[in-house]
Amino acid sequence: MFEKLKAYWNGTVYSRNLKARDRPHVFEVGQGKIIRVAPGGNVAFATCVELLSKYVAQIRWGVFDRNLASADAANSTFDPILNVSPYPGINAYDFWRQMEWDRVTEGNAFAYIHTENGMLKELIRLAPENMKVYWDDAGILDAFLNDGRKLVYQYQDPLTSKFYVFLPEEILHFKAFSANGITGRRAIDVLYNTVSADADVESAMRTAVSNGFAGTIVLSYTSDLSVTKQKALQSQIKDLLSNADNVILPLPAGMSASNISNDIKSYYETLKEMDTQAISAFFGIPLVMLNIGGGTGMGTFSTNQMTQFYNSTIAPIINQYSVELTAKLLPIKQIRAGFTFDSNNDVFDFLDAQSKASVLCAYAGAGILTANEARKSIKYRPSSDPGANRLTQRGGTGTLGDSADNEGGRSDG
Repeated sequence: MFEKLKAYWNGTVYSRNLKARDRPHVFEVGQGKIIRVAPGGNVAFATCVELLSKYVAQIRWGVFDRNLASADAANSTFDPILNVSPYPGINAYDFWRQMEWDRVTEGNAFAYIHTENGMLKELIRLAPENMKVYWDDAGILDAFLNDGRKLVYQYQDPLTSKFYVFLPEEILHFKAFSANGITGRRAIDVLYNTVSADADVESAMRTAVSNGFAGTIVLSYTSDLSVTKQKALQSQIKDLLSNADNVILPLPAGMSASNISNDIKSYYETLKEMDTQAISAFFGIPLVMLNIGGGTGMGTFSTNQMTQFYNSTIAPIINQYSVELTAKLLPIKQIRAGFTFDSNNDVFDFLDAQSKASVLCAYAGAGILTANEARKSIKYRPSSDPGANRLTQRGGTGTLGDSADNEGGRSDG
């Protein structure tokens, strides 16, 4: 089997005697032409990627049962790796930030799942530019890929140039903007036209400033208006203006010049603003979070807006990570029993202190959270008061289930 696999990677699997229609098809999964544009070349683009990466980096992962209770036994195994140090030399914040950066900028983020005796030991990031995903359409590797699995990952070590082959269950694979569900696409490829147009606008504005002039000049004079002499005059004026040092236009007596279209700034600024809006909408990040909003910044960002941003942008990303972690790190027995990975964070963690306190008070008063659950959310020590672990209603004046005339559990009479 291993000789067969080795022969495949060395390219000897193909036979020249086979007809075209019989030839095995083992091909790399890709998205066509790769456009080489630096992700950091556009400020709005780079800011959106950085914001998403920072939000994902703040997530703390945990295992929960079907009743959403924390599975302490499983978490004692996973927590040191997922939330502290995935592998020696890197902390969890930097690891997950890099994974999200890879996912968005490269379309795919990969991490090797290193286990020993069935126990997770390390998660090792693999550079996406060195990874290829293959789909074995001809069943060449059926004996190696048990149960008819078709997907394999080939990684080339950038230092040793050695190739390594992984099965899907050995790799965490997070995708972005996928068109086939197998591999992702780079955000810069999807936004190529928008980013290119923004670069053209920037270039045009810089060129205009560098030239010292932008617009159309009208010359008024009394002379021969023949076409020949008009062109000769135009040629002389263009030569004078072609040099950025010529900021003064010398004119003979009796001739005047006026500029009828000297301000192109507003036109190009409008185009640039539209490009920024397109990038912001694509990533699902409000313009105000890019400090675009009349100079007020996040000061005008309401609780409802932050909740909407979390639900429409952050929650789907967290869900993708959670599903992949569940599928690759939990035993099938636990998955069938209803155990899943999920974030220990919630939307409250994305609110400012005042808004968070207001929402938690409302939740505690409505019997949704206990006082200690609310305290935990704002990182306060739990209260020793027995009532702090009880659900209350009507702003905390009654225990959940009490009637309005039995406030606080009083009996009739």
